[in-house]
This record gives sequence, structure tokens and C-alpha cells, in this order.
Amino acid sequence: MANLSDKIRVSIDDLEDMLGVFGLPDFISKAEERFVRQTEEVAEDVISKPKVKVVFVSGPTSSGKTTFTDRLVSALQRRGKRAIRLSLDDYYNTRALSFDEEGRPDFESVETLDMRLASMDLAKLVSGDKVVTPTFDFMLRARVESDKPALEIGKDGVVVVEGLHGLCDETTGSFEKDQYLGIFIMPYASVMSDRRLLDSDDLRMLRRIVRDVRHRGAHALTTIDYWPMIQKSEQDYYRDYLTRADYHINSFLAYEPLVIAALARHDIDEAVSAYDQGLLAPSVFMERSNPPKDFANIEKAVAKARMLSTWLSQIPQATEKFVPKTSILNEFLCS
Repeated sequence: MANLSDKIRVSIDDLEDMLGVFGLPDFISKAEERFVRQTEEVAEDVISKPKVKVVFVSGPTSSGKTTFTDRLVSALQRRGKRAIRLSLDDYYNTRALSFDEEGRPDFESVETLDMRLASMDLAKLVSGDKVVTPTFDFMLRARVESDKPALEIGKDGVVVVEGLHGLCDETTGSFEKDQYLGIFIMPYASVMSDRRLLDSDDLRMLRRIVRDVRHRGAHALTTIDYWPMIQKSEQDYYRDYLTRADYHINSFLAYEPLVIAALARHDIDEAVSAYDQGLLAPSVFMERSNPPKDFANIEKAVAKARMLSTWLSQIPQATEKFVPKTSILNEFLCS
């Protein structure tokens, strides 16, 4: 059973100290090395357990599941183990949705995934069969025709399954415990000034804002307006999946507020300016709202956005050019 551990705390003073001519590169290197060590430790454990056929990677939104999974697959392959990634995001099936009291559609619950197909594909892969998985396009918010090559792991390979619901009953229930490892990943940290400025939930929301603007055609107020649905859904699963996991991976990088905060603040200020001018585009996450509306609660979202912008203005800045090409942060930065 995993527990959240090793919370990372950084202060505004710490971040300012990092910006010294020689300090920042060294600090970035140490933060990245810490994350790599966590990945390598899991890879070594998988290699030491030949019965393990599946690694399930779960965690809330914007935790870095995809990058961690890709790195774990590479670490296993370097050790001579055949390994592939299976993303549950590609099994989205959003034909039937539920809604919260403000009309937000629920895209987060396990019911929005075609778990029957995902479980069948996983079973085939573990049995040594070839499988062509579906593809979900997040810009179109629809499943599209897949042009992926067939996946297979042979007799002794490992499937690394990643997704918020990677540790749900539908995925793990077909396997004995010695056949799989469970990973729960999320940033576990706080940024302090004279008080706590940002906590883990805020840090994930900033990552999500930056990613949604660059990857999903959604401005910052769209993400902030939808965030209560994300929080509600995660609360339903968070503790259960953490308890089922064998490892907690802390994906926070101590230098990331220098980069993410500045980008998120720019995105937030741009959206708030559009709102003030009456030019704000409707939320892409509310296109299927019930009852139909452009936002769940735009006034509340704008108030939150203005507050976040004030908080973020206290954080010193560093440009994206300092982020290594292999960093988990590129999951949110790269367009």
C-alpha cells in the first residue's frame, strides 16, 4: 500500500535563490535526477519480479502519467525487458454523460471509459496476442480512426497501463497481485511565501491550464470553470487508488513554479482580459452541458482567476528554455 510521502516545500526565497547564474542549472539538474531515480527504482523492481506482466499507473489529472509511463517503458527496454504503453485515454466513450449541479458534464469518471474494450485488449496483450488500440483526439474530443501499429509484448513482456483509472477494479481485477505493480503518481508539494501560496491541487491546475491552452484548444477560464468537476471526481477515487498502489511517485520538480507560474499567469490574464472586453469564447468543456450554457459559473471562475494571478505575480520567473527536453514538464508545455 502506497502513502503520500516526501512532500516538497519551496519558498519564494528558495525560488529567487535558484535564479543565480550558476544556481538554476544545478537546481534543475538535481530536480530532474530525483524524478529519474524514482523511475529507475520502479524499473528495477519490475525486473526483479518475473511474474509481473502489467504495471498500472494511476493518478489525478496533470500529474505526469504519460511521461512517467514512457520513461518507465524506456527504462525496462534498456534492461532487456520488452515493454509497451497502453493509455486508457484512448478508450474514452463519452456518448452517455452525467452532470453536476451547475451543468458540467463529467468527463472524469470511470463510466466515460470503454473499460470492457480496454480490459479485453489488455487480456489479449498479456496472452501474447497483437492488438490495435483505439485513438482519442482531445482537440476534436472524439475517438478517431486509429492508424497505430499493432502492439504486442510476446511471452515475457510487460504492459504499462496509464490513466486516472489505471487502478480500478476493471483493470486490476483479472490479475493476481503478484502479476502486477501499481503506481500512483501526483505532484506532492507546496509553494510558500509568508503563508502557503500554492498547494498540490493548485500546482496541478496550473499545469492543466498551460496544457489545455496549448494542447486542447481551451483558454484558462475554461479550465478554471471546469476544475470543480475534476476535483469532485478525483475525490471519489483518489484514496482508493493510492491505497491500491505499491508506489507513490512525486512528480513535482522544485524549479517548476519558475516556469509554469509565469506561463499560467499569462494564460489567465489573457482570458480575463477577453472576458472584460466581452470577447471570451465559450467553454469547450461545456459544449454538452445540461442545461446548455457557455460556462458553469463564469463569475466564480473569473474571481478565482484574478486571485490566482495575484498569487502568481509573487513567483519569480524563468523561461521555458531552461527546461530539459526530457523533462516531465514538456508534457504540459509543448504544443
